[in-house]
Amino acid sequence: VVLSHLMSKDCELGIESIARTQCAINKFSHGGFDKIVTLGWDYRADCSTPIADVVKTYILNNSSIDENSIISIPKSRDTVGDALYCLDFFADIKLFRINIVTSDYHVDRTKIIFNTIFCNAVPIEVNGVSTTANFDPSIMQHEKQSLEAFFRTFEGVDFSSKKQIFTALSKNHPFYNGTTYPPVFIPEFSV
Repeated sequence: VVLSHLMSKDCELGIESIARTQCAINKFSHGGFDKIVTLGWDYRADCSTPIADVVKTYILNNSSIDENSIISIPKSRDTVGDALYCLDFFADIKLFRINIVTSDYHVDRTKIIFNTIFCNAVPIEVNGVSTTANFDPSIMQHEKQSLEAFFRTFEGVDFSSKKQIFTALSKNHPFYNGTTYPPVFIPEFSV
């Protein structure tokens, strides 16, 4: 699973996005994985292409990975959405492990979010590409605050219920409830 970072309006991946994607290509090529998942929505007002699709194209152009092995999920708007939309996509697939690639400063928060959303039901390994941001106190403070916001957003949620998770996301998270970006459609779940 590749957690996207940034891209330009011309669909050029930023340095950190390229580093994450290259790391994912290497892990996939040498790790015995069946699928590589790209994530991220069309977050730029000046570009209608989801970053998940841009990362997928980068993988196709810079590796020998078959297109059928790449899953693009262009719905998530942040790490919480990344975990939730992965959970939804993989609901009917037997998972043996998930290997996530992000940046070094984002490893701890990613691990907590994915393990929480997946109810610790599958082994999750998080790899962080090296950045200078790992030494930036303001970025590390942002990571801490974001994790605190995650726990507030999902307070009292039964994480074994996708319906409860999606409902909390759509009501409490500003990236999904219409506060910051347009609201998301909440799928119907039986559980």
